[in-house]
Amino acid sequence: MLEEVSGIHYLSDNKMACVQDEDGIIFIYNLDTDLVEKTINFSKSGDYEGVAIIDSTAYVLESNGKIHQVLDYLGPSFTTHTFKTHFSGKNNMESLSADSINNRLLLSVKDTDPNSRDYKGIYAFDLETKRVLPTPIFKIPLNDPILMEKSSKSDDDGGGTNGGFYPSDLAIHPIDGTIYILEGKTPRLLLMDPQGKLLQLHELNEEFFPQPEGLAFAPDGTLYISNEGKKGTANILEVELKDE
Repeated sequence: MLEEVSGIHYLSDNKMACVQDEDGIIFIYNLDTDLVEKTINFSKSGDYEGVAIIDSTAYVLESNGKIHQVLDYLGPSFTTHTFKTHFSGKNNMESLSADSINNRLLLSVKDTDPNSRDYKGIYAFDLETKRVLPTPIFKIPLNDPILMEKSSKSDDDGGGTNGGFYPSDLAIHPIDGTIYILEGKTPRLLLMDPQGKLLQLHELNEEFFPQPEGLAFAPDGTLYISNEGKKGTANILEVELKDE
C-alpha cells in the first residue's frame, strides 16, 4: 500500500502519519507491527510530499505549493480546506514541518526559489492568517562552505555555478531546536541552528537511503527517515547520526 512514503510525522505510541505521491490519503502506520492501521482519504489524487500534525489538525503539502488542512483528521467527520500559496510546480515544494512554538508551518523549496537562484529558502506558513510570508525566514546559501566542501554532485540546476542542494523534507529537533533538512537527490542531511546558520552536513549511505523523502522526530529526539521504494518496498528507518 505504501510505495513511496514521501512525508512522515511522528504521532505517539510508535505510530507515524504518512503520505505518498499520487494518493490524497493520510496513512496511520504502526512501526511496531509494520501495519497501516487507518487511512484518511482527504482529497483526490495529486503530488503529495509533506505532512505535519498539530493537535487534531493535519496539514499536507502538494508539490505545487497548495496546503491542505484536515480538521479533526482522525474523527469520523473531518473537514478539509485548501490554501493556495505563491509557489508553483516550478518550485517543487516537498518539505513541511510543524513549528508549534511559533504557530506556523515551515516549508522549503526543492528546485528554483522564487526569490533567488543563490539559495533555497525556508518559508513560514502563518497558522493564524493561513498565508505564507513572501520572503524566506531562513536561507540555505548554495555557496556556503559546508555545501561546497562536501557536495558530492555538482550541477547548476537551481544553484547557478554552485553545488546544488534539493530539500525533500525538514523537521525541527524537539529538544534543541536544530533544523534538520533532508536531501533525496543526493542522500544527505543538513543541520541548521535555530537562527539559520548552517552547522553540519551528513552524507547518508545510499545502500540504506536510496531515495530519502521523509523526516520526523519523536518527542525524545529519536530521528526517523523514510525512503521511496526505489529498489524495493518503501521503508521508515530509525537513524542515529555519528559525529563528523
